Amino acid sequence: MAYIPPLVKLFGKSPFKPLHEHILKVNECVNQLKPLIEAFVDQDFKKVNEIAERISKLEHEADIIKNNIREHLPKTLFMPVDRCDILMFLKEQDTIADRAEDLARMLEVRETKLPVELKEDVLRFTNKVIETVNALEVAAGELSEVIESSFGKHEISKVLKLIHNIDKKEWEADKLVLKLLRKLFEVENKLDPISVLHLERLIHTMDSVADHAENAGDRLRTMVARR
Repeated sequence: MAYIPPLVKLFGKSPFKPLHEHILKVNECVNQLKPLIEAFVDQDFKKVNEIAERISKLEHEADIIKNNIREHLPKTLFMPVDRCDILMFLKEQDTIADRAEDLARMLEVRETKLPVELKEDVLRFTNKVIETVNALEVAAGELSEVIESSFGKHEISKVLKLIHNIDKKEWEADKLVLKLLRKLFEVENKLDPISVLHLERLIHTMDSVADHAENAGDRLRTMVARR
């Protein structure tokens, strides 16, 4: 049965509640990357396929919420945050789930060998990417508090600190990307050229999950700092 979020509950009194509902679903999707990559590291491609389907389902549920937000977001009603900023924030949030699904599908379509030298680094990198998205969920969850406080200085300061944590996590993920790519090219002679290319694309796709989390944090910063 298709996932149908309760619109009345979602929109209720505030148009910001569905944004939180959306990031919760996006984060649920991204958290599946851990078991997905663990299965890949173990070369258990049956399990990879099962988790890839789960990720695809969660991404679809996130899309349903996104579409409901777009369709019901007021066009003329006064809101404390610019409508365009909300839509840009939503787009970046949604792209996080899109990239997670892209990664899952890439692992699903080709059974690529992962050199033992890369396994620990791949797991460490995956955890850091997930931490970045988790940090976004925490920051985004405070948006309603900022709105309800009429953009109080304390609440804005709190959110800005949380956004800084997203930036920090993404920066740490970028450092792990460089380390991982260096190791990949050090052992490329153990792999066929297509496998090297595929692993490189996997790494960059995973990195883009963290990149879009940072982008969403930037949009959140714009929304709260305009006042």
